[in-house]
Amino acid sequence: MTHPPLEFTWFYSALAFHTAKPDSPNLVLTIKDLFNSLLSFRSDNGYLNQVSLVAPVIYQLVTFKDQIVRFRSDVVSLADGLVSYIVMCCENENVNDVGGVEVGGGGGWVSVVPVWIADRVNERCGRVDGLELFFPFTSGEIRKGVVDGECGMECLAGVVMVEAFLFRLCLVFGEGRAEVEVCKDVKSCAVQIIKGFKKNPAFLVMLFKLLLEPSLPVTELLTTTDELLLRRLLFDVALDLGLCLSFDTSPRLSDVKYKEIVILWLFVSSSALQFASDSNDHARVNYYLNAFSSSQLPREIIVWVTGLTSITPTAPDISSPKDIIGWLLVLEKQGLKLCDHSISELHEKFFKYKSMGFDSGVKNAEAMVEDAPARMNRIRKRESAGFGEVEKQIKAIKCCHGNLGDDGFYGKNEVANSVPDQEMVDMVR
Repeated sequence: MTHPPLEFTWFYSALAFHTAKPDSPNLVLTIKDLFNSLLSFRSDNGYLNQVSLVAPVIYQLVTFKDQIVRFRSDVVSLADGLVSYIVMCCENENVNDVGGVEVGGGGGWVSVVPVWIADRVNERCGRVDGLELFFPFTSGEIRKGVVDGECGMECLAGVVMVEAFLFRLCLVFGEGRAEVEVCKDVKSCAVQIIKGFKKNPAFLVMLFKLLLEPSLPVTELLTTTDELLLRRLLFDVALDLGLCLSFDTSPRLSDVKYKEIVILWLFVSSSALQFASDSNDHARVNYYLNAFSSSQLPREIIVWVTGLTSITPTAPDISSPKDIIGWLLVLEKQGLKLCDHSISELHEKFFKYKSMGFDSGVKNAEAMVEDAPARMNRIRKRESAGFGEVEKQIKAIKCCHGNLGDDGFYGKNEVANSVPDQEMVDMVR
């Protein structure tokens, strides 16, 4: 076949891999051969299909994690090759790929997953969640969305991107280096990968959804301490991303997708604040609050809401995400639908981190909805002060960061390695 469906390619590759595996003393090399074999099936089916092809490679790398210590350089090289391949697929994206019907996007690939995990099923006497094994770095909610076919190939490619992203970041740990160096490398690596992966909006959607979970699904590779550190660093990156994410600089995003990403970012900001508060990291709480209020995204949410209602509700204070969330909860009860996400469902998920005073936030929001639009005038005055410009937002954050001093936000054990101005702006262009 000129353009074989994804499930055909996976089935053939699974048979070839399982046949070759027993004869290989270095399973990492066998996985590398699998990667190269999958690349040989590249076709004109679209970049999302090409990204999805390599899902079995990540599964096998995690499955044979015990070999990472023995063959670390080979694993890191393969992981870098995997990320570079995905970035190349995104850069070679054709305009017709976006929103189109991808070959293999009908979900038939699910029936091939048991072929890949057959040996693991035997080890566990058949009592396994096949998709959880095959996609170890995802959540149950994300896996359900992929199987239900809500996003088609875009969703499957997003899963592969998130897994490649997390796997590569996990490899930064475990080398016995100082925490300062680990933090610096994780942030730098995360920013670079996001720059390459951002063309598929499902990637950011899934990454933000994972940050709303009680923990990241990386226990196969990281200790609890390292997982907490990784989550803290990803919260840093997510809040920095809010400084430069905008619809104007993301032309490939539909209005619906952009709103979905921004609403998720709003809840991620709340989770980040709760995480820092639970850790008694008061300097980080202040940094997150300043990053949030300096972003243009809270103002965009207010503009969307006021444009959807016939009665202009009084806008909430934009200095904290909990006020905006409480405001949206009240308006949702009154019938407002801002995007495909249910604000109340996201709010319920957030409570896995414990309440952050949202009860009082909702009560304040109820009063604001009934109030006169006086506070909206204050919001507009703030907007006219120039906060909407990305470069000024970044300077505001860096000024705040500088005022905290060497022992402030980053603490004594972490280097101040915030993303350079131009790099932050370029992330979403």
